[in-house]
Amino acid sequence: MGVRNAADGSNRIFIIQRSGIVSVHENGSLLPTPLVSITTDTSGERGLLGLAFHPDYDGVNERRFYLSYTIPGTFAHGVVEFQTQVGNRNVADVASRREVISVPDIASNHNGGDLHFGPDGFLYWSIGDGGPQNDPHGFAQCLWKKTNDNNPSNCGTGTSFYLLGKILRIDPTPTTSATSEMCAAVTGQPAGYSIPASNPFVGTSNTCDEIVHYGMRNPYRFTFDRATGDMYVGDVGQGTWEETTRIPAGTLGVNLGWRCFEGHVAFNSTGPCANTLVSYIAPFQSYQHVSGRCSITGGYRYRGPIIGLRGMHMSADYCTGEIYFSSRDNAGTWTPAIPNVNIWQDTPANIVGFGEDEFGNIYVTNQGGSVLRFSSASDNSGLHLNGFESN
Repeated sequence: MGVRNAADGSNRIFIIQRSGIVSVHENGSLLPTPLVSITTDTSGERGLLGLAFHPDYDGVNERRFYLSYTIPGTFAHGVVEFQTQVGNRNVADVASRREVISVPDIASNHNGGDLHFGPDGFLYWSIGDGGPQNDPHGFAQCLWKKTNDNNPSNCGTGTSFYLLGKILRIDPTPTTSATSEMCAAVTGQPAGYSIPASNPFVGTSNTCDEIVHYGMRNPYRFTFDRATGDMYVGDVGQGTWEETTRIPAGTLGVNLGWRCFEGHVAFNSTGPCANTLVSYIAPFQSYQHVSGRCSITGGYRYRGPIIGLRGMHMSADYCTGEIYFSSRDNAGTWTPAIPNVNIWQDTPANIVGFGEDEFGNIYVTNQGGSVLRFSSASDNSGLHLNGFESN
């Protein structure tokens, strides 16, 4: 499902498997014992979907890492904390497991599930809009709690569901007493996380303090640019358009537009959409469901050793296996312009994720079971082998 690194100087990569396993690749070999194996539900689009190491992780003084997964027997999403074993950075201490946060859902699809620490040191987590097509309940634009009543205008009239169609920003440090605006915690009770004071909806009533960005259908993959801190969000479209949006570093409270927009095209102008269009931030990449294309898998802006690729944003389509490249000039103009894509290669893979190692090499993960890596015979700084290789 994806590849991550621990940023601890080891240049190990960790391979996320939907079944609940995280495998460790070190010194050219896949280790026989996984980092961790958890129980999750893999029906529909569910499973183990994200992994993030604490930004201070060194395997000695700081040993925490986090998983995003589907809680077994439910549609609910959860983030759980582990620590690696004392003296063995390649295996988790199963006794260290701690539940951080969970969010209820109503279906097995549109789960989001990506997990990254941002440049600010806080943990970001993406969650989809609940699953029903066209977001009939209006979860993505609702900043508070509501019920699944097929009425997008009824934000705040129920307490059943919250934080769907969002990217959350939390400090995964327990708090002794949750506030009434922490939607995923019980007021007055201990919570597994705390809220950064700078979160955009802190201080306003009837808005979930966990939210940092909203208005998404299925923000299945997002990343941070290691050079600039910008966020790149790949939001899976409804039936016609896919999109990728750049959120400048330090920008909070962005509305990505769903269900008012699908991609860069107006989709619905009723209910809350009549009031939110002006705050919508458009994607820089949006392509149509043509030639078998169906679902964006968001990627990275390349900052690795291959000079010819530096600054390129990479993404892919799940159905076609096409890998796309976009470039941004000093004036902020992206090439190619919407609705076009630059196709680097049409692979046979069902691409479900990307990854980055400590050197900035980019990896591509195929649901069929392979991990691919970009390299160059003539322009690779000696950091890896030749070709677009499979491991």
